[in-house]
Amino acid sequence: MFSTSCPQCGAPVEFRSAAAVMAVCAFCRSTLLKRGADVERIGELAAVLDDASPIQIGTAGRYGKRTFTVLGRIQMTYDAGAWSEWYVVFDDGAFGWLSDASGQYAVTVREPDGTSGGAWPSFNTLEPGMRIDHGGRAYLVSDVRTARCTGGDGELPFRVDAGWEARVVDLRTGNAFATYDYSDANANGGSPAVYTGEALAFDALAFTGLRDTEADTREKRGAAMVPFACPSCGAPLSYTPNVADYVVCGSCHAGVQCTAEQQTVFAAQRKLDAVKGALELGAAGTFDGVKYTVIGMMRCRVPGDDETWDEYLLLNPKRGFLWLVQSEGRWERVQVLDHWPTIGGESDVTEGGKTYRLRETYDSEVVYVVGAFNWRVQVGDRTSIVDYGWQKDKLTRERSTAEIVWSRAQPLSGGALAERFATPALATASVVSATGSAAKPTGLFGTKHPHSFAPLPLIFSALLVFFNTGSLFSFSGRSVYVLIGLLVLWLPEWLWKGFATDGGDS
Repeated sequence: MFSTSCPQCGAPVEFRSAAAVMAVCAFCRSTLLKRGADVERIGELAAVLDDASPIQIGTAGRYGKRTFTVLGRIQMTYDAGAWSEWYVVFDDGAFGWLSDASGQYAVTVREPDGTSGGAWPSFNTLEPGMRIDHGGRAYLVSDVRTARCTGGDGELPFRVDAGWEARVVDLRTGNAFATYDYSDANANGGSPAVYTGEALAFDALAFTGLRDTEADTREKRGAAMVPFACPSCGAPLSYTPNVADYVVCGSCHAGVQCTAEQQTVFAAQRKLDAVKGALELGAAGTFDGVKYTVIGMMRCRVPGDDETWDEYLLLNPKRGFLWLVQSEGRWERVQVLDHWPTIGGESDVTEGGKTYRLRETYDSEVVYVVGAFNWRVQVGDRTSIVDYGWQKDKLTRERSTAEIVWSRAQPLSGGALAERFATPALATASVVSATGSAAKPTGLFGTKHPHSFAPLPLIFSALLVFFNTGSLFSFSGRSVYVLIGLLVLWLPEWLWKGFATDGGDS
């Protein structure tokens, strides 16, 4: 460990990692570059915004058989959100990075330069969904971003100045996670720095030394939610600082980006009819033994279609985000996946030993939004969606111009929802669709759905009975053939209803 004093303020500064070349003074925010036995002040780096992450400098965790300790971090911001990269040192002296993005975590270590031995794709040619073969694995591009550093803390393994820009591409397959960092590619003949590792759930990292986010947040801010007046119309609003900084006013529908210093309108106010969802902003529900709060709501539709569905964003300071979706009177609990499914072909994916079959492909358009979100969302935003089903579970792939996200949706009954929110009215409200009308009829004689054979069996059964009315009631050998014919007509429909991923209702 290398210890010295800050040349700006005299405060003690420690370099606990031999690989660290820069540290940020915790007292005066000076950025200090290590040069042999001396340090040089090269500037100043802003304090990171408190994003309510439970991770802090000094937090320890486990990745595989190795333990690691958090020594520093940089906070990266892009046009619609932010995330943190924590610099970690393993017990064997190697260093790596812990990515922390809205409750999604990944641990990566840098590969030696020249490992690929081949030509690298240029940053501008990569887009979500492209296949990249690396290290004997077939990855898919999951995220393409240009971001800039807006804050930092502790020790870092390379020089970072305020406004430093990173061009990064994330790749995923199953739990495997890789990042191509093109920030210095121009100086390296077009070759990116490559980091590989895994995406892991919070509990799998066995953290110790976490901060008490709820107590710490309240001590710093006085309350979990900070009130402010809409800069567009003056209506009272609130947001969760640095966790859900993008707020859409429920009165004038202006989009507001919030910081500690000011609130800036990022989307002009719109004249939209007021929408009342089944869940109010601020409502608290219990999931997995912890309390989540509803902080945002979006109403979506297939472009050009009148039918809509509602998506509610819920937040727990330690567990992160989850979604509740109400569509045609039915509820689903939706969680973003750490483990990506394996794509078997054009019509199926495999996850957890189960094969999910293609159900639907469609586009989603935001037609109404209110509340706070962890990214910049506004009316008119579109994503491409593919749904895969296995029994009652559903896997969904959402693709935008910059990223792909996989999530799992599981049905949630109205009674269970009412119990979780301690609101009995939700049990009866679940039979009403998001558009305010009764849920669509389903089944053999209801609305025809994409994967149902009805009404074909009904039509051909009527024709068969019509042309064989006399034989059907004569109880002759021919009547047996008529009955067998009816059975053959309806058997596929019954089998589908019994084995379809959604019971045949979609």
